[in-house]
Amino acid sequence: MKENSRTKLFPLESEQIQQKTVVAQAMEKVRELITSGFYKPGDKIPTEQELAEHFGIGRSSIREAIKIFQHLGILESRVPKGTFLCDRSQISTEAISWSLLLGSDDMWEILELRQIIEEAAFLSLITKYIRKPSSCRSVIEALETEIESMKTAFGEGSIEKLSLADYNFHAIIIREGNNNLFLAIFKILNAFLDAEIRKTYFAIKNLRDVSKDHQEIIDAVKTGVQKKAIQRHSAHFLRIRGLLAPGALPKT
Repeated sequence: MKENSRTKLFPLESEQIQQKTVVAQAMEKVRELITSGFYKPGDKIPTEQELAEHFGIGRSSIREAIKIFQHLGILESRVPKGTFLCDRSQISTEAISWSLLLGSDDMWEILELRQIIEEAAFLSLITKYIRKPSSCRSVIEALETEIESMKTAFGEGSIEKLSLADYNFHAIIIREGNNNLFLAIFKILNAFLDAEIRKTYFAIKNLRDVSKDHQEIIDAVKTGVQKKAIQRHSAHFLRIRGLLAPGALPKT
């Protein structure tokens, strides 16, 4: 009965943890437990004691490993019920932030990642528009509202408001892709790129061109021609790259 009970809790063969950093190995084993697919979001995982016995290490090491996964939003403690596996919407975006901060990725790689994410969402938007334009009315209106905000910001000479409207415009497109993870990553990438994007405004002779550039993206969507819309959207990122290129920005 004891062996059957353990089998119900653990999908993998018992493997005692050897010398190394014990907490690190505990994390590795808990991660394998999670990624095995044996447990689904919302499921309760074994207790600290059960995990400690299964892996042959102290309960304190297991506790530390679980705390880290809780901080990352992968596991959730529900006293007194136990520890449960979260769904991905609760995964901490802080982990991605630290990955970017500590990595060797340069601005161009981060911009490329942002472009890839937005292109996927934009394809979803244009596909939906081609099938039924009326279903995208509220999205188009929201995008045009941000363009009006860009024009207002230009009139007021406010870089802050211009940057916010620019961010909101692209966030609306990504939100339309119905991928919460994409939106979360976009928010993080924007935090890293915001200062650089603002610099592009100083390389533009007429800031009215910011609203014009974004309006042309909407106009391309309204044509209902997928290739044309995608090309115009890609041209926007080519423009940003050109403005950020060495020599394009004025020296400060």
